[in-house]
Amino acid sequence: MGTKSALRRAVFLDRDGTINKLVYYPDHGFVDSPFVPSQMKLVPGAARALKTLRKKGFLLVVISNQPGVAKGNMTKKTFDAIDRKFDSLLAADGAKVDGKYYCPHHPQARLAAFRKKCKCRKPAPGLILQAARDLGIRLASSYMIGDGAVDVKAGQKAGCRTVFIGHFKPELWKYFGKGKKPDMAEKDLLSAGRKIR
Repeated sequence: MGTKSALRRAVFLDRDGTINKLVYYPDHGFVDSPFVPSQMKLVPGAARALKTLRKKGFLLVVISNQPGVAKGNMTKKTFDAIDRKFDSLLAADGAKVDGKYYCPHHPQARLAAFRKKCKCRKPAPGLILQAARDLGIRLASSYMIGDGAVDVKAGQKAGCRTVFIGHFKPELWKYFGKGKKPDMAEKDLLSAGRKIR
């Protein structure tokens, strides 16, 4: 992996709700990831944020829990099509990521093959640690950005600085644990991209 001085900085990013929009399913009354490619839409300013971070010298790596196949919400073929739509939307705006690490598991998965407690599902840091090994990343100089407590916790466990995206209300603090608040809280990815140094 090289010497410590040769390791690169990275920004690890949650996908749904951070880079692309979440989807509201009125028939079920919940918000979730896109289930079909047509639902994949970037949040405003997402591509610009990624380009800003790249100009600052960061690798960009998606770290995301993706249990849609495990829950029976989609097939693997559909998941792959959604992932390709994600890449194409970024490319259309001149942006890209350097890696994508997805956890397909869920403890209550409908499909037995995916039903397990793993080390890769956030808030576990497994995917971040794997990406650091694969890509030669110095975790202490890197950031984890996401719109959920699990993103912040995973980043903290991996030794990254953390950024919470969204409206950080005081009542959310209990989900992070005592002394475990994120290093930054920003309204959206673009705002975070501009402030990260």
